[in-house]
Amino acid sequence: MKCECGEVMEKKRVEVAGILSEGYKCPKCGEVEFTEKQMRKMLAQKEKLLKIAVTRKIGQVGGSLVLRIPRSVEEALNLEKGEDVKIIVENKKMIVQPEA
Repeated sequence: MKCECGEVMEKKRVEVAGILSEGYKCPKCGEVEFTEKQMRKMLAQKEKLLKIAVTRKIGQVGGSLVLRIPRSVEEALNLEKGEDVKIIVENKKMIVQPEA
């Protein structure tokens, strides 16, 4: 896929509106494009994200608190073992999102 700037776009995982998805990104200008199939998959992920609400107990390992992530959330966010996530605390809420 070619970018408007003339550079060949690279297939990458990109973040759009908090959703990590596969798409094409231009290494020169940073423009992002999606195929129809990629866009449909991203919209399906967004629908799943909007519908997931789970309750979990906080555990402890050593001196740290741990929170287990259920498979439904793992799949909705395309999380993988060893992947970095960002934790944001805002207005007494904890937001966990994959690093782009």
